[in-house]
Amino acid sequence: VWPLFFLQLPSEAAREEVLRRLWTAGLGVSRMFAHALPDYAYLRPWVEEAPVPVARALAARSLTISNSLWLDEGRFARTVHTLETVLAD
Repeated sequence: VWPLFFLQLPSEAAREEVLRRLWTAGLGVSRMFAHALPDYAYLRPWVEEAPVPVARALAARSLTISNSLWLDEGRFARTVHTLETVLAD
């Protein structure tokens, strides 16, 4: 898979902790979906409000990790170690 890995963590709290530790580290960790589509105000003219619990859960618990050729083994290992640490807690 290129250029990213898509992960769904067990909880929003776990996702938040991983992001807290890695967001500004320059390791390519980010969020693809900040919200479910009905939750974006600018889309309201085109997307009606609807109960979308699965989409909201996906947005709340997911993150992406770069799989770029520029991400070396050591930096990727740091990302993996952070994930292992957070998920072990």
